[in-house]
Amino acid sequence: MNRLVIKNLKKSFNNVWALKGLNLVLNPGEIFVLLGPNGAGKTTTLKLIAGLLHPTEGEIFIKGIDLQKNPIAAKSVIGYVPDEPFIYDKLTGREFINFVAGIYKIDRADYEHRLAELFTTFGVGSWIDEMSEGYSHGMKQRVIMCQLLLHDPDLILIDEPLVGLDPKTSKTVRELFLRLKENGKTLFISTHTLSFAQEVASKIGIIGAGELKFIGNIDELARISGKKDIEEIYLQLSEVDRDEKKITET
Repeated sequence: MNRLVIKNLKKSFNNVWALKGLNLVLNPGEIFVLLGPNGAGKTTTLKLIAGLLHPTEGEIFIKGIDLQKNPIAAKSVIGYVPDEPFIYDKLTGREFINFVAGIYKIDRADYEHRLAELFTTFGVGSWIDEMSEGYSHGMKQRVIMCQLLLHDPDLILIDEPLVGLDPKTSKTVRELFLRLKENGKTLFISTHTLSFAQEVASKIGIIGAGELKFIGNIDELARISGKKDIEEIYLQLSEVDRDEKKITET
């Protein structure tokens, strides 16, 4: 079964189209990285898939579940990390994670051992028991990454995963994503970090002005662009009009 199916997805704000007819199919064990300039529609797309925005038109199916008709069931298999990690200021990081676990109805005994492993993976220290109002962006990002995996989601949505992370933690995140892929998870990632996209992506999508212009693996995009370097590939294809030849799903 396809993990994520998007059909003719559109979103407008005040009669301005932020997303125009997006079609996409992702399978288990794929990492899809969406590239594009600011305002291209990347965050809007992620929020639509996460159920935080309602589409103007189109359909989203997650493991065969219609997100609009059965949002609770669909969201139960999603993990989402926004571009600005949010934690309630008057909760400690641990309290926030426990709060999220309660939302997903995860028994504490089931996640305590897993949580200890995640704390080690992401370098979470004693500050996890301090009020989050004093956390840096990177500390919040580590907490959010830990809570992301508590309920073992099948579809993982992440907006700018490396922002605020030091080089060591960034490397840890890249390795984690590749392990999740090997374990059959599906990841949909939006980023401006081109080297990261090249390292982890099974497929790369290039979006501009709300339209998905190109989609393919790095070799396919290199062939159609005539470039080899990821930065040159991106710059070349992000300038191509939608009406020109593009790689699409088969």
